[in-house]
Amino acid sequence: MLNLNRRRFLVSVAAVPGVLLLSRKAYAEHYQAMLCDDCGFGSKKDNCAKCGKWMGSTRYPARLCGDHGFGSKKENCCRCGKWIGSARIPAHIGDCCGFGSKKDNCVICGKWAP
Repeated sequence: MLNLNRRRFLVSVAAVPGVLLLSRKAYAEHYQAMLCDDCGFGSKKDNCAKCGKWMGSTRYPARLCGDHGFGSKKENCCRCGKWIGSARIPAHIGDCCGFGSKKDNCVICGKWAP
């Protein structure tokens, strides 16, 4: 009798040509953080979306994780939480909050947003 466990089954399925081509890839997504009219008007859009300091020339696009960017939550301002409406001003973070791997984190909660 053949002793078939999960590992041997997966190895045998992978050996069949074309089977792995039918599998779908999983993608991790991030969402672009936006500012409302009040937070993005004038020179306020040159401030960091996370801490509010002036960014200067070093700016990274602000990201939202799946918890804060999914559905209608991505239509809220990342700084104050109000609805952005037709003002689609992209938010940025400065070098103070985005240096290294911190630029890949959510602006609101700080979780990883791939």
